[in-house]
Amino acid sequence: MTSTWLQKIRRGTRRPSASVGVVLVATLLLLIVESLIVSDINRDRYRALESLEADARRSTEAKSRELSQVLTDLYTTTRTIAMLPAVRRAAAENRASAAENTVEEGRFAASDAETVTQLYLHLADVMSVSEVYIVYDDFHPERGEVPFLMFDSVIAERFRRQAPGAQGSMRKDASPDLPEEVEAQEYAQIVDQLNRFRRENPTLPPMAPHGVASLLSQPVITCDNSQYLSTTNGHQTDRSGVLLSVPIYDETTGAFKGLVTTVVRLNVLEARLLDWPNIPVTQPELAEAEAAGRDKTTPVDYVLTHKDSAVVVADRRNAGLRDILAGSKTAGLTVRHPLEGPASSSWVLTRHVPQAAFDAIHDAARHDLVVRSVLAAGILAALATFGRVLISQRRKTALLQELADYDELTGLPNRRQLDRTMEAAVRAATAEGDPLMLVMVDLDNFKTINDVHGHHVGDLVLIEVARRFQKQLRSSDTVTEPGDAALGTSPSIGRLGGDEFLIVLPGVANDRAASSIMERLLSTLAVPMLLDGRTIQAQASMGAALFPEHGETSAQLLRCADQAMYEAKRADDSAVVVFQRRVNPQATRRIRLTRDLREALVQEQFEVHYQPIFNVLQERADSVEALLRWRHPEFGIVSPAEFVPLLESTGMIVPVGLWVLRKASEQLVSWRSNGTTVESVAVNVSVVQLSQSNFSRDALAVVERTGIERTRVTIEVTESVLMENPERSIGQLCELRAAGLHVSIDDFGTGYSSLSYLRRLPVNTMKIDRSLLVDAINPEGRTILAAMVKLSAELGLDCVVEGVETLEQCHLLRDIGCARMQGYLFARPLPADEADAAVRRINLQHGQAHVRPPGIQPGITHHPHGWAAA
Repeated sequence: MTSTWLQKIRRGTRRPSASVGVVLVATLLLLIVESLIVSDINRDRYRALESLEADARRSTEAKSRELSQVLTDLYTTTRTIAMLPAVRRAAAENRASAAENTVEEGRFAASDAETVTQLYLHLADVMSVSEVYIVYDDFHPERGEVPFLMFDSVIAERFRRQAPGAQGSMRKDASPDLPEEVEAQEYAQIVDQLNRFRRENPTLPPMAPHGVASLLSQPVITCDNSQYLSTTNGHQTDRSGVLLSVPIYDETTGAFKGLVTTVVRLNVLEARLLDWPNIPVTQPELAEAEAAGRDKTTPVDYVLTHKDSAVVVADRRNAGLRDILAGSKTAGLTVRHPLEGPASSSWVLTRHVPQAAFDAIHDAARHDLVVRSVLAAGILAALATFGRVLISQRRKTALLQELADYDELTGLPNRRQLDRTMEAAVRAATAEGDPLMLVMVDLDNFKTINDVHGHHVGDLVLIEVARRFQKQLRSSDTVTEPGDAALGTSPSIGRLGGDEFLIVLPGVANDRAASSIMERLLSTLAVPMLLDGRTIQAQASMGAALFPEHGETSAQLLRCADQAMYEAKRADDSAVVVFQRRVNPQATRRIRLTRDLREALVQEQFEVHYQPIFNVLQERADSVEALLRWRHPEFGIVSPAEFVPLLESTGMIVPVGLWVLRKASEQLVSWRSNGTTVESVAVNVSVVQLSQSNFSRDALAVVERTGIERTRVTIEVTESVLMENPERSIGQLCELRAAGLHVSIDDFGTGYSSLSYLRRLPVNTMKIDRSLLVDAINPEGRTILAAMVKLSAELGLDCVVEGVETLEQCHLLRDIGCARMQGYLFARPLPADEADAAVRRINLQHGQAHVRPPGIQPGITHHPHGWAAA
């Protein structure tokens, strides 16, 4: 077993002199003082951070209670109007025009109207509402009908207060620059809510007034123009509002009869968030806010949203809050608190504490740490300096030796040291006639951990795996069980590199003992790891080889253990396999292909084939898709479905992908100079490439070096690629799209979140998977395919359908409006010169190709990442 770095260095260092002892004492004192300083500063910092977060949560909860009470009062008062006997028994007939007066005509008693007025004024005190409408069912505003009753005296009073020069009138003739009142959007929402109440709440609830429903409209332009006095300087957002409606039920039958709706402008809700009397818009309001000093206050960090009505209310001075709510900015602390109450359950109050508040605490702690550390270091610096020269050279010598033989990250023996360990173990086993086992370990999901959590966390995983294996190997019952061979020497573990470990265990004589030991090693990974605030579940595959049964040299044993490990990875995650003499061709081939990948790129064994994309409107092939092929010197043509996963698992997909992009761009430059009609080329991109933080930069650099216009290069990704890490993938694609490259989503219609992510993607082209075309032989499938084509057109996207093999399919696509298609009907993927000839042939025939190329049978083999698409 390996020791710690400090122990190894001490073993190679002579006994320190008295001066060195002084240095060590001074260093120890410095460490103790530094530890106390750090502990004290961290304690203060954590308290400050906890206080900041607790304050944010308390204030958000208090503000949500305040808003809940206001909205509850708004609903309760509106419901009270709806439950008035006079309102419930009135004749359910709205006014034919604004000229009619239901009170003067005796259709509604003046005393009852006064009651409603008082309730309306109460609403105005609670929320400064705009209007209250009483509308009965069968409302037809398109015929000129208006609500049965409407109350808007508060608007008139507010208007008179804000614009005294208008002589108290809100008519257009009061000022040539005054906008007219517009009720159209309010009335449209009222008609919609009448329909919903009639359908969903047709009768009075048995426990009424408890249980009476309410509806909140989408934001609309309201009739309230009291803060929009000028068509020149006004802004429509200050007329926007929502309608809170409560149903009216007939007094006798209890059947749905109409609704009472209260109109509230959104800037009234915004003022509530700010604890202001109003949002200053007009000149008198701006003057009042300036006099009160409200214009100099810090923008608030609350956002009020209604999940069912697309209502978003935030401090207009704090534009970044909407980005935070949309998820595009997440630094800092976001606290969400649902509102409570009979009409508040769909409201959510969000508060975002910016990262700057936390950074200020961290900066103060760092400054304090620097100051106090410098003072402590200065006191002890003289003692530390005195002994440093005496031990410096020996420490350097010991460290160089450690770096040569041990892994810097885990402290385990590296490959060089392991080679010596294996050779020594084999010699000892040969001399003594003892058995020996080699175990090869490979972490199954290590690349995913690196891609998702970063290389820092990946390093921590390797360290923790090494620690757990070492602890298990040190335990007394790890290697020998009753009936196992006696243990001659201690087991040894080292890191070969990457995510591979090697364990040498003397004394293991049979498959049963080997499997038992590997199972116990594997069990150490069953408990999830808590690393850097993240919970990580590591998995491993293990393969074992036994001496002398499987080999008499370390090289033979290592090769057999490696093959057994690949068998374990192919069998299942977290599997163990002991090498068997029978040859597994698939495992051998996989190992060989994996090791030949890098050589294949250097020796240019990879080829790029091109499949034309035909445009039926232009009657020519206007673009091609670049597809990767491997011509192995021994195995011949290797299927992309076989070698692309190996490229991805080894990370070789990154340099190979850039190579494909370069070759395809250079080929397009050549074709353009030779007069070929191909205008663009599409190159497939893997999720491993998109997970690289510098992928977009490297891809743009490759395109720039070839001299091709960026708009002629399309980056093609599949739905499955986007779903693995959508945020990072979308970010990379946005950078490429902003730089001028086109983006295409491949195999569209086969994923699970196509439509939800489509609106967020910077996509130019949508490629519809061939499975949808195959299903189009039946009416339902044809309807789905036509809908997909229409969807792409309405979103302004170019549409390409893959897998076209027959003239009937071509005609079907043309009939439903799809102009671009790809498939064996036109050409299979071909080398560059043959693809050029195929494009010219297609153009010469004007899209009338009806003979499948010789030797090509129907059907296309697809790889899940698009590299093998034909």
